[in-house]
Amino acid sequence: MAGLAAAFWHWVRGKSWDDSMSFALTVTMTAVGGQWGAAIIRRKAGRGDG
Repeated sequence: MAGLAAAFWHWVRGKSWDDSMSFALTVTMTAVGGQWGAAIIRRKAGRGDG
């Protein structure tokens, strides 16, 4: 996913490879952070259900 994001940012948006890699890192960190946050929410929601 990060590689596709970098390639898109470089070729379609016309940005440098440095900017493209920064964008790919941002996409990756957002995805990882979202999964981490969702896991915390699911864990907290499951405590009182049962």
